[in-house]
Amino acid sequence: MFKGSTNVLPDFFMSGDFLKKSLKERYITSAIILLAATVIVKIISAVYKIPLTNYIGATGRGYFSVAYNFCMPFHALTMGAFPLALTRLVSSYEAKGDRLRIKALRKAAKKLFFIVGIIGLGIILITAKPYANFIASSPKSIYTILALAPSIFFSCLCACHRAFAEGFLDMKATAISQTIEALCKMIFGLLFARFSMSWLYGFYIENGTVFGIGVMNDEEALSVIYPITSACAMLGVTIGSIAGYIFAGVYAKIKYYNILPKDKVNSKSAYSELLTFSAGLVGATVVQSLANFADTSSIQYCLSLCDPNVLSAQYGLESSDIYTYVFGIYAVALDFKNLVPAAVMALGVSAVPAVSTAFENGQERFSSLLTSIFKYTVIMSVGGGAAICLFYNDLLSIFYSGSNEDIVQNAGRLLFLFGMTSLPCAAASTSVYCAQALGYSKQTIVPFAVSAVVRVILNFILITNGNINILGSSISNFIGYFIILVWNMIIIHKKTKAKFSLLEIFIKPVACAALAYFSTSSIRESISSSMSDILVFILSATVCLLSFCVLLILMNCVSLKEIKSIK
Repeated sequence: MFKGSTNVLPDFFMSGDFLKKSLKERYITSAIILLAATVIVKIISAVYKIPLTNYIGATGRGYFSVAYNFCMPFHALTMGAFPLALTRLVSSYEAKGDRLRIKALRKAAKKLFFIVGIIGLGIILITAKPYANFIASSPKSIYTILALAPSIFFSCLCACHRAFAEGFLDMKATAISQTIEALCKMIFGLLFARFSMSWLYGFYIENGTVFGIGVMNDEEALSVIYPITSACAMLGVTIGSIAGYIFAGVYAKIKYYNILPKDKVNSKSAYSELLTFSAGLVGATVVQSLANFADTSSIQYCLSLCDPNVLSAQYGLESSDIYTYVFGIYAVALDFKNLVPAAVMALGVSAVPAVSTAFENGQERFSSLLTSIFKYTVIMSVGGGAAICLFYNDLLSIFYSGSNEDIVQNAGRLLFLFGMTSLPCAAASTSVYCAQALGYSKQTIVPFAVSAVVRVILNFILITNGNINILGSSISNFIGYFIILVWNMIIIHKKTKAKFSLLEIFIKPVACAALAYFSTSSIRESISSSMSDILVFILSATVCLLSFCVLLILMNCVSLKEIKSIK
């Protein structure tokens, strides 16, 4: 697809006119491009996970999630600290007009990102088996981990090109490569999952074996098949990372080759500068990554401490893979639960420029602006949470009743609890973004660390209780993210002297969501016996949305003036 390179990109992007635009114009253009790509990637991911689960079941999703949770801290480190350092340095030297130094940084970055990618891949390969056996208590997940591992290396190489372009406020390399990765993950992942499942199960039906292993029934056959089909599906992620790397590399070469000097450069000092600048960022990224890793790993480990007979009785599944199955149920519930934080995160990101600008310019309405931002974050959080609580069974039934009825039955309680506890889980991201926008990135490290400790402790207390098991994760998440939310709001208050109105931010929106929930629930019960399920769902969703919006207006929670101020 890259033959005839002059036709790969529009003439506008090839000519360098984009680089000549004003800083404001470039920022707005880049922000819109990245936001649009983020929405597209989220949609593709949602479309991808649902049919994938239909193919590989909750147990297969468990293997899938084990691999992701193990590899994501390495991914976050390689995609977080080092790319951010490169972007900032390139941006700084571009502002000074020193493109010779930029060329040296590019050369040094290629070497650094290659080394980091190799180290990350090596660590994963060495520690994969101990993690699968002793932490996740899912030895068969080793296949899925190994299928995902190469993506860390290629993602790191891709990040080098993305970060370099971002230094010029050019987000197209990032946006397009992310979309390509998501599309490849969906297309190849689903194809590999479907055909591997079809082939292996067909072979079992004909011969009574799977890879030469004799099996007595469907349950034993699927126990052997699921780890393989999950690994095949994961290969789609690795293929996507390779495709994204190829695009980003070609894009960066075509776009920036002619604007950099042709002089030879010595990259040794640039390499040292890049390492030095990355050091502080690595610390913050490591803490945040380890916090999330500790949470998910403790969930997996604590599940393994539960009595398998108790879990089997609760979930109606007699299987040696019961721990992986329950973790797969957790992953399915997260697919829907994470829609609320994802939407709220977009609001937090868009608020960052407004917060930093208002604070730096010393605007009198800084406190009012912060209150509005947090208030609308809470409105979205509790509104989304109320919707999940009302329609959790409908959501699961729509996507899984035809293929995995057990998921509808077993994931419902957890998804309901996630809806109930969605407020801090979603709103915490806005508090972090605002603190970082004001220049307090280092201060956000301690809340993450404390939150991780609290979540791990609660996981050991709650999840190890066989009667509570995975349901305890909703409580530990609620308390852990509540700590992050409140702590960062306190940091902002102490540093800026900003005043928050708890009535406006929390009490009114929560009251509106609670009233909308109970009124809709009552109406739903009264009409459920006289109408079809689809009609009941449509009417209930309409009543919920309208009642929530009306209540927000009546309680003076929303105003056109505030919406304009956030923009």
